[in-house]
Amino acid sequence: MPDVSNTVNITPDGKYVWASGNYKPWLRCYDLNNLSLKFERGLDADVVKLIPLSDDYSKIVVLEEERWIEMHAMLGRYFRMRMPCQGRDMALSEESSDLYLVGTKSEVYRFNLEQGCWLTSFESTAPLNCVQVCTDHQLVVCGTTNGVVEAWDHRDRSLCGTLDVGSSVNSHTGENSVIAVTSLAFSDPLHIGVGTSSGQIVTYDLRARRPLLIKDHNNELPIKKIEFIKRDDGDVVASMDSRMMKMWFEEDGSPLAAIENTCPLNDFCRFHNSGMFFFANEAPKMLQYFIPQLGPAPKWCSYLENLTEEMEETEAPVYDNYRFVTKKQLDDLGLSGLIGTNVLRAYMHGYFIDARLYNRAQTQMQPFAYEKYKEQKIKSLIADEREESAVKKKVEKLPSVNKSLAARLRDEAAAANKTAETKKEKKKSKKSDAASSLLADDRFKKLFESEDFEVDETSEQFLKNASIAQKLAAKGPVEVDSEGEDQSEEESEGDSDEAASGSDDDQDNTAAWMEEDHRGTDMASDLESVSSDEDVDESLKKKRAKIRAAKKVERNVQKSQKYDERKEAKKLRKEQRLTSKPSKFVLHSIGSGETTRKFVDETVAANTVGSSETLMALGARKTASAKQDRKTKKVNEDDVPFGGREMSFTISKRDKDLRAQAAKSKQEAHVAERKEVTRRPNALVTKGLKKLPGNLNVGKRQNTY
Repeated sequence: MPDVSNTVNITPDGKYVWASGNYKPWLRCYDLNNLSLKFERGLDADVVKLIPLSDDYSKIVVLEEERWIEMHAMLGRYFRMRMPCQGRDMALSEESSDLYLVGTKSEVYRFNLEQGCWLTSFESTAPLNCVQVCTDHQLVVCGTTNGVVEAWDHRDRSLCGTLDVGSSVNSHTGENSVIAVTSLAFSDPLHIGVGTSSGQIVTYDLRARRPLLIKDHNNELPIKKIEFIKRDDGDVVASMDSRMMKMWFEEDGSPLAAIENTCPLNDFCRFHNSGMFFFANEAPKMLQYFIPQLGPAPKWCSYLENLTEEMEETEAPVYDNYRFVTKKQLDDLGLSGLIGTNVLRAYMHGYFIDARLYNRAQTQMQPFAYEKYKEQKIKSLIADEREESAVKKKVEKLPSVNKSLAARLRDEAAAANKTAETKKEKKKSKKSDAASSLLADDRFKKLFESEDFEVDETSEQFLKNASIAQKLAAKGPVEVDSEGEDQSEEESEGDSDEAASGSDDDQDNTAAWMEEDHRGTDMASDLESVSSDEDVDESLKKKRAKIRAAKKVERNVQKSQKYDERKEAKKLRKEQRLTSKPSKFVLHSIGSGETTRKFVDETVAANTVGSSETLMALGARKTASAKQDRKTKKVNEDDVPFGGREMSFTISKRDKDLRAQAAKSKQEAHVAERKEVTRRPNALVTKGLKKLPGNLNVGKRQNTY
């Protein structure tokens, strides 16, 4: 609806749903088979109540505000009239075709739909709020504002009896307040349910004045509608106020379910013989609820059955306060006599027993059980402490492949760590980290697992390094520290500088470095054999510092020599460029038959006064430079004398000239072609052209060939 929905009704055939709402007032019909809106109609006032007159949507009667009553057919609004007072409720008697209307006055108005006229009304004692007609015996009951239910017989228009609901509710609650009847509903021909303005539902047997049951919503809101739902396992009453709808059993009033919404509820209806409910509320969208306990899902939404079956959860029995025991444990506790009673619940190969009973029986049968448990716990704690305090040496297993390499790497890492500890250094050397990571790295795992990577110590390549292998075997693991790494880094820098010099110097420096390295290795091996005392460490540091200082001085000398050589070469190249550069520009005129090279060789050589070296530079310089160019395959620009170059080029034609030339050649080709196909006059052609008909020959000249 645009704003809110007021009423909702289902046609007797169960195929259509009528709904009304505002603003503006609307009346809509929904088709349940197609699950769509069939049509909608605009009204002049809000709907108070709607009653279908036929099995389908073809005929309805609508009670509206502003005292209007409208009859609608398939074509639309059929008839419209007004009632004497503001209407609050209406009911239809199908047997007599009478429409009963109640409102703000104390009269029950009757309108006969068959005759189309008003009948004599019933005179009540107070203004009326609701009216209901029993379909079995056609008894008309009305609810007044003073809390009294009146029963009328439509045959003689007499008051059959009254029920004082207000006094019954006041006696139940212990209060003395004015209570009005707001809703009525028949459960069967003899039982009726009454809803009050204070939120109670009272059930009566029409043959007695005392209520059967009083059910309180505890919301202190008027009951808007009551409906009785017949079930095989007990009838259920659905009662609704503006806040919620409660479902409870008619016999004892025990609750079954409740539906609560944030928006106030205005009306509800239940689909025939199902658990589907439709609600009209103070919101644009109407509500739908399905309760499987009240009936199956309608045919047009049968998929709800599968959804509810999946959502059902079977509650497993919970034994939080029970303890599982076997039959042997029962015999030990002396409780085997309880087998077969309600105290024990058989489960699998034992029984569930109450935890309190089990603890009491165990205390009586085994009084010292706690002391034994305490002793066992203390013993277990002591044993755990002993295992933690015992230091077990971890024995590392060598791999099956390359055992010697793995052992050497492990010993190098251990020796480096030991040296760092003796020197009170916290950081480890890079080489020790590399040795330990090589053993633990997954990338080199196959080196110690696969036989394809096994080192063959009997091979020729390995025997070349026999001396190194013998030294390693003789002196054991080689100690490695951070100082040796610094020395190796400086040596690598020296090697990179020496590699930049000539090939002869590289060989000499490499040989010298190898000898020095061997001497350093021998010295290190001699020092390693000495015990690692503080004096030995200090002497070792001094010797290594001297070696590093000497190598640093040597590298500085070599760098200064290379710098001087590069500086001299740069100075020499600069002087050569200055000598070959001309001192001034002189323009010469050359004849048409002479070349630039010939003019330079003859004129410049003749005018040059100097030694033979200068003449040789002019004449023979070309030959020397040509030879040099052939060797280097490169032309030196400084060797070419100034003005001794020449260049030939052709000026390209413009695009305009090219297009003109192309058009001219095309025209010439066309003329030649036409000349070949043109017929020439000869002696055989003697007849002229035929004359044109009519006046077309006027002014024309006959041409003959």
